[in-house]
Amino acid sequence: MDSSGLFYMIMILLGYLATTVGKYKLFEKAGEPGWAAFIPVYGDLICARLIGKPWWWVVLLYVPIVGVLVGVAMVIEFVKSYGKYKLQEHAASLILPFYYFPRIGFDKKVQYLGPPAEHKKVPAKSGLREWGDAFLFAGVAALIIRTFFIEAFMIPTSSMERTLMAGDFLFVSKYHYGSRMPMVPLSVPFIHNKIKIGNFTMPSYIDLVQLPYWRLPGLKNVERNDIVVFNYPAHDIHDLGDGAGLVEPISMKENYIKRCIAVAGDTLQIIDQQIHIDGKPSWNPPNMQYQYQVETDGTGFSTRRLNKLGFRENGSSNPNWMMVHSPNIYYFWMPDSVAKILESFQQVKKVDTLARKEGKFQEGTYPSHNNNGGQLFSHNIDNYGPIWIPAEGETVKLTPKNLSLYWRVITAYEGHELKKEGEKIFIDGQETDSYTFKMNYYFMMGDNRHNSEDSRIWGFVPENHIVGKPLFVFFSYEADFGIRWSRIGTKYVH
Repeated sequence: MDSSGLFYMIMILLGYLATTVGKYKLFEKAGEPGWAAFIPVYGDLICARLIGKPWWWVVLLYVPIVGVLVGVAMVIEFVKSYGKYKLQEHAASLILPFYYFPRIGFDKKVQYLGPPAEHKKVPAKSGLREWGDAFLFAGVAALIIRTFFIEAFMIPTSSMERTLMAGDFLFVSKYHYGSRMPMVPLSVPFIHNKIKIGNFTMPSYIDLVQLPYWRLPGLKNVERNDIVVFNYPAHDIHDLGDGAGLVEPISMKENYIKRCIAVAGDTLQIIDQQIHIDGKPSWNPPNMQYQYQVETDGTGFSTRRLNKLGFRENGSSNPNWMMVHSPNIYYFWMPDSVAKILESFQQVKKVDTLARKEGKFQEGTYPSHNNNGGQLFSHNIDNYGPIWIPAEGETVKLTPKNLSLYWRVITAYEGHELKKEGEKIFIDGQETDSYTFKMNYYFMMGDNRHNSEDSRIWGFVPENHIVGKPLFVFFSYEADFGIRWSRIGTKYVH
């Protein structure tokens, strides 16, 4: 176990011990064996009996998501059974149980009063207090669910278009790849990285306290061709213009969604738009699309006909087609299947893919460090690599060429000081000719291959930036199409 995992395990263990010691004393006050507080399930059954709830509440306690709601309710009822009815007491029991339970457990004035439903003298609640209780219950439960289980996410751009559409609202599972422990505790709940009121924008967090990265065990690892939500790796050096500015803390960086096309240890190469992994052609998403140039006889296109093919209104804020040289040259972003349909239109003379040739360097592709004008890597978005994706525990011999490729990995993501003096390489002041990676990395690309800012531009995605796995679309709306009823309830992989 690494130092981060050890840190969290110690903190969790200390919190558990403090909370359970408090429950030990509270159980004894109710005439129950204190040691039962340390026994899973049995201790929960005693707790359910003390608050007057049936045994099957304990079964619900171990059901994902439902268990969060039941657990919050049981904690509140438990402290009520000891006469704690104030809102601040309920908040303390939920948010600071490691402090509050020992406090009331060792307080000689606190006694067990029986199940709350049987209490004769119950403090009257005002309407404001009723709302306070409801918001506290819902807020704590929702925060736990959002942090460790499921979060709603909206697709903001067209980089995954035809697979995932701008305006799709998704539920994203955080437990599939393992829930990531909170890294910036001083932040406004339910707000990602900025608070925006009119033209005023401010950070929603204070980064004075940052906890190390650690992830709970998940159901699976990130696999090749998974669609993944992750924190935008370059947000610390690239202002997205959304008011958040540059963002240093990993978990506060903007959320992106792309397809993982290569995992740690893969050798990736793109040859004439076709992805190759370890020398073999990779699977292509059915809705993958490229930019095409369409030449017509000068006759325009029917907007209604184009809408049926998934194209937006001309002049849309998020265009997927446009007139280039009036009146007969157009650019369309579309899958090959749609290109064939468009090619059958009477006014269309020719449809060509706008592909970049091998060896023709494209400014802005990764890596940029010491790669002046493609001196080391002559990449473009249609012909890229070959490059090796860093894997945890693997060691590479550093050369002037791959040093450029892994420079940001070693410095920004793994926290080392890297210098090159002539032919010599220094990491943290020590001369070296090799490096062993601490984390796994991934290469992400949008299915809208010619309209996606992805790993071809900003490089690898570290494992500590992984947020979760999309589950399904629960709502879909865009101004050009209205509510897209057919997409609601669909899985993300179509």
